[in-house]
Amino acid sequence: MIKVTLFHDGCNICLDINTLLSQIFSTPAHHYQAFNLSEQKECVADALAAGVTRLPSLLIDGRVLRLDDHSPIEHYVK
Repeated sequence: MIKVTLFHDGCNICLDINTLLSQIFSTPAHHYQAFNLSEQKECVADALAAGVTRLPSLLIDGRVLRLDDHSPIEHYVK
C-alpha cells in the first residue's frame, strides 16, 4: 500500500488540492490522509520530521513533493 499524505494550511487552493487528491488516491492501493496545519498544530512536528518546508506539500512513501510554494511551515511552529 502506498502512503500518501498532504500537509497544507487550509487556504482555498489547498482545500481544492485536497479534494482532488482524495479522489485520485481513493483506491485500495493507497492510504490517503491530509493534515491542515493551521488547525492540526500537533502534526507540525511530523511534517518537519518528514522534511516538509513549504505548504502545501505531498508526502508519498516518505518522499516530499512541494505542490505550491505559498506558505513556509515556520508559520505553524509553536
